[in-house]
Amino acid sequence: MTTNVKLMVVLNKLNYAFMNELSKNLEQLGMTASAYPMLAHLNEVGRAKTQKLGEVAVITSGTITHIVNKLVENGYVKKVQDEKDKRVFWVEITDAGRREFLRVNDEHMKYLDKLLSDFSEQEKLTFIEQIKAFGKCIEKKKALQ
Repeated sequence: MTTNVKLMVVLNKLNYAFMNELSKNLEQLGMTASAYPMLAHLNEVGRAKTQKLGEVAVITSGTITHIVNKLVENGYVKKVQDEKDKRVFWVEITDAGRREFLRVNDEHMKYLDKLLSDFSEQEKLTFIEQIKAFGKCIEKKKALQ
């Protein structure tokens, strides 16, 4: 097996194992792995367009509509029509959504700390920089095609 194939396999296994663990923990806390990054983003910025939320959660436009509607049903977000362009809707986090996100986030961060406790902060930062470098290189080559 070539180094490139090994890298592909290792990254795929890592992504699957890591995301599977995080998803299970979020589910136990009462939140889906798709809703969590959206509420995290909204908690920081207050409101966003659905397209941006889809980018943040890395999901398709059809799925984003379903998840946003569920968040509206739960009272965690509300849709607000843009004042200038009536075709555009913003998604805003509600007080209930902020409280729920903060509750889940607190427990989720404790779980993540425990999950990654074998790695030093420096090891994690180095890994982040390496992964970013791989991503930038791939994006650059993709743009040249």
